[in-house]
Amino acid sequence: MKPVAEIKDEYKSYNEKQLKKVSGYPESVIEKDIVIAYAGTTMTDSQDWKTNGREIGLNDKHDNGAFQSAVDYANEIEKKYSDKEGYRISSTGHSLGGAEAIYVAVLNGYDAFTYGAAGSGLSESQIQGYTGQVVNLYDTSDMVTTGLVTGGKDRIPFYSFGIDNAGWETAGHSLKQFELDDQGNYIDKHGDIVVYTDFQGGISIEQTLLKGQVIQNKKEIRQMELNRYGTLAEKEYIESLEAENRWLERQIEEFSVLVALRSKLTTSGGGLSYNEEIYLEDQQALTVIKILSSKFDEAMENVLTIYREGLVDIEDNWARGVETALSAAPDLSYEEVMDALREVDCTKQSMVDLPSEAFIEKMNKVNQMSSKFSVLTEEISSKINELVDRDHELGAHLA
Repeated sequence: MKPVAEIKDEYKSYNEKQLKKVSGYPESVIEKDIVIAYAGTTMTDSQDWKTNGREIGLNDKHDNGAFQSAVDYANEIEKKYSDKEGYRISSTGHSLGGAEAIYVAVLNGYDAFTYGAAGSGLSESQIQGYTGQVVNLYDTSDMVTTGLVTGGKDRIPFYSFGIDNAGWETAGHSLKQFELDDQGNYIDKHGDIVVYTDFQGGISIEQTLLKGQVIQNKKEIRQMELNRYGTLAEKEYIESLEAENRWLERQIEEFSVLVALRSKLTTSGGGLSYNEEIYLEDQQALTVIKILSSKFDEAMENVLTIYREGLVDIEDNWARGVETALSAAPDLSYEEVMDALREVDCTKQSMVDLPSEAFIEKMNKVNQMSSKFSVLTEEISSKINELVDRDHELGAHLA
């Protein structure tokens, strides 16, 4: 395990003598983000395998174990790089190291970014109250994180994203299998982005979650095409999945604009100003509302279609029912047949009018809910515009 404190980009070309001449050295020349990296299992290290068996497999954490040692080490780092001096500590690791990184992050309140992590064995009481972010990336064929060996996937809390990488190196557990595109996004063997970067050393959760459904839909489409399904219903189902993916990709593009905006607002260094934070939070809310509203409208339109078709079906079923009754009793008049139906409470009012009223009432509620979403979106848009108009400095940033 080791802490990683990097020299700021503008000073990376300096030698040690030049760095010491910078005002405020050493604090002024190093990044305030400290990452503690925990090593994974060394194949030839028997102690690592004992840790895997006892502390991960049996979830038997003990005072002299590797997990407690990882916590102790992090505590020592905190003493040297205090948050009171502006330092921000996070943790990372692979395999066993990933499990330790997650364990330490939750206990100490850090963020963690791990690869192929094994189960950290955190209890519900330990997780409660944790406000940080844990992200674990794993290969979908990984025998560790998928739970075939150490129950990783089922015992890793928070965000855990699987990537269908090419090959199966070290039973899918090798770090070398992860690939990045030229923007820093993680891609799968099909070249699809699976995990999006936020251009600040982390990932964009919103885009990644949306893309998860796109990837799942594509997987289902490939499987159906491989099996050469060709019925009309199956073709229509594939078309519906492709249509859903197009919608999801549009929402991902919305978030891409937002991520680019965050990057732009922080290019001057020093993080986001108070007004920039307000603006970005409103933008995030607006984007989320747009997505929810769009998805809601799409879903409600499908519901309305069902209701409209239901109204037609009610009328058709009544007409067919009357026709069947008349055919079954050719010696009775129309009035006599209708009287017989009334005896068993089968009337146009009970079979058509009342259900139709219920459908119409539901349709009205759907329209009212859609209207409320529209009003909320307009309110957020107005608030953002008001903020930008009031803050000329922020407006210049966005120009």
